Amino acid sequence: MSILVVNDHLAGGIGRYARNLYTELRTLYPGRTVHLLLQSVPRRAVMDGWMTGETGAITVQHRPWWQKQKGYGTLYQLASRYYYPQKIPQGYALYHVTSQMMGASVRHVGKAVVTVQDLVAFRYPRNHPWISTRIRAGHFDALRRAAAIIFPSEFSRNDFLSRFDYPAHNAFVVPLGAGDPFRPAYRTHARASLDLPPERPIVLHVGSEEPRKNVETLLRALPRVAAAAPDVQLVRIGGRSHRATRLIRQLGLGAAVRYVHDVSDDVLALWYAAADVFVFPSLLEGYGLPVLEALRCGCPVIAANTSSIPEITGGRDAAVLLDDPRDADALAAVITRLLRDPAQRAQLRKRGLTRAESLSWRNTAERTAAVYDHALAGSSR
Repeated sequence: MSILVVNDHLAGGIGRYARNLYTELRTLYPGRTVHLLLQSVPRRAVMDGWMTGETGAITVQHRPWWQKQKGYGTLYQLASRYYYPQKIPQGYALYHVTSQMMGASVRHVGKAVVTVQDLVAFRYPRNHPWISTRIRAGHFDALRRAAAIIFPSEFSRNDFLSRFDYPAHNAFVVPLGAGDPFRPAYRTHARASLDLPPERPIVLHVGSEEPRKNVETLLRALPRVAAAAPDVQLVRIGGRSHRATRLIRQLGLGAAVRYVHDVSDDVLALWYAAADVFVFPSLLEGYGLPVLEALRCGCPVIAANTSSIPEITGGRDAAVLLDDPRDADALAAVITRLLRDPAQRAQLRKRGLTRAESLSWRNTAERTAAVYDHALAGSSR
């Protein structure tokens, strides 16, 4: 059996998913061929963590001169729909397309499994510019041909099946995982490594500032938190949007918000360990991998009680969940309470570590391999 994993994200949740899945699959299938195709790779991209294993196991297709070398804008969307699907090599028994944003690839390959991370294009169409949303939504038409579809959560699976005519017996939930270097670490060591004051209250957020991520509510909550903890700092791991820049200026938060870009997994794990609380008020997540990473590092989590997030946290057992994540006053009150209550933070840390134990990349790979066997044994309809 020969398998080709097809991926076009080096970074972010999709990139981490593809890299760890590929690594684990190669240990599960030592006598079988498992290759990785990386498409739409910027020409100056740093390939740390990818180019491992036997020679020829990973193929890189760089972005052409006419495609923007950064980001995932309109040209990326058009290329993923019309250009890259035709560049996938033939001859594999099974293809695994790691994101719905490459859904059109199913029309150009043999038997395929696709991972649908989320349905943002339908649930939250204003999250991206309209033309990008239209192209993203168009990928879903091809998914009817998939031999099987993997979803990271029951939420995403149910959302998909309620919108599209696809056999439920070919739709599988395979939760994502977390592994090294995301593990508990001493707060004092993490803060010293990051050159942080030992006692300054640190609130952490990881991810983009797409509208669905609801970062603006977190920013609006920050002045209320600062009224109780004047030296509090919000650390944002990720890019800075124009909307956030304007809001930070309006609220006078210049000294209270710090942006950190392009961190390695090792450094990101230190930030989880150094933070007092991790806040994730996202309105829509196909999975929400940063929540799991925070749990696995023992960082107390405050998150929205929306979409797939309760599946990660086991309901309210391992995290504080907000029923109205757009309520800045309520969010500020919860953050302030946790910053003042080390006993509750310790309890959340313990419960979070317990919850995260079963959610490993090895488990993800084993359940994915079972989907491969299903797809190879049957037909898509």
